[in-house]
Amino acid sequence: MNKQYQDELPENLNELSESVFHNTNLTCDVSTQVAFDVTDSGFFNFECSFDNNNAMTQISGPSLVKYCNIQKIDQSYGPDYPLFDRYFHGFISIKNEQQLKDLTGTTFQVFYLLLSFLSDSSYYSFCKENRLLMFLIKIKLSVTYSAINSIFNCSRQTTTRIFYNTLHILAIKTNELIFWPSKYTVRKTLPEAFKKNCRCVIDCTEIKTEQPNSIEQRIYMYSKYKSSYTIKVLVAVTPNGMICFLSNCYGGRASDTFITNNSGFLSKLEPGGVVLADKGFPSIKTQCETNSNSILVMPSILHNGRFTEHEVIEKYSVASVRIHVERVFARLKTYGILNKITMDFMPSIDNIMHICCVLINIFKILS
Repeated sequence: MNKQYQDELPENLNELSESVFHNTNLTCDVSTQVAFDVTDSGFFNFECSFDNNNAMTQISGPSLVKYCNIQKIDQSYGPDYPLFDRYFHGFISIKNEQQLKDLTGTTFQVFYLLLSFLSDSSYYSFCKENRLLMFLIKIKLSVTYSAINSIFNCSRQTTTRIFYNTLHILAIKTNELIFWPSKYTVRKTLPEAFKKNCRCVIDCTEIKTEQPNSIEQRIYMYSKYKSSYTIKVLVAVTPNGMICFLSNCYGGRASDTFITNNSGFLSKLEPGGVVLADKGFPSIKTQCETNSNSILVMPSILHNGRFTEHEVIEKYSVASVRIHVERVFARLKTYGILNKITMDFMPSIDNIMHICCVLINIFKILS
């Protein structure tokens, strides 16, 4: 209520009360008016009855409620805040880091680092902050383009183009954020659980996809291990948890050995380096030792029904440090876009995997 009215209200009330008590015989006429838009007045009735000083009214009509325009306002929000402030206006609506993490899985530090890779020129009237926000929401939450359209009030075509344009730019600009570190760097950051000459830990991971359209694609992408259609990548992780190698994506039918040989990973190994692997890589052990003089260490394989004491100790030692690559895979799959790859993403799947791995590395670098 206006303060001026609040100051004047008590005086008016006093004047009114004196008038009533000094004029006990005062009478006045009181009237009320109600108006509705109706199509047929024959179905509309208005009744008014009096009982001494009580007046009662009744209105009846078919589907009368459709003529009423009722607007519900949440009074708990408070009268001092305009309603439009509660709507989402893009990046400027994000007030704290927790909100940014919930939407994109990134901190402000990571967000602004990625933002520095984008140009300032507007794209379909969207600033680069909102373009990056759209992109990261899609990567993290894997919401539909239609949902993003509703949030940012744009067309589906615009959202799709912004996503792929941002993906292409970031894939190029962040190419060097997945790199093969020097031996000296690896040794300086080597956890105590590893041997001094451990170079990296390798493993392949599979991600489910939609069923491909063609028979050839189905044969190439079907994984017996997952009993579904998948893509498979080889990832190498340094002992401190940094992703130092990422292969291209292969169909789920490809074996771990084939991917390792075909991806170019073996060419990065230096003499004397130790590579830890799962038991799915026995066929590359000879190539590691012959081509690069590296040592491939794998868990012991059961042959005679039981492990020897030495094999048990060795198996436990390898498994205890291989958990690092499993943790990377767990972080990788927190990005919703990798929960199940749709076929429209397949032409850009290498770039999508690259960006997800880059985000993991950036967190590792900045933490």
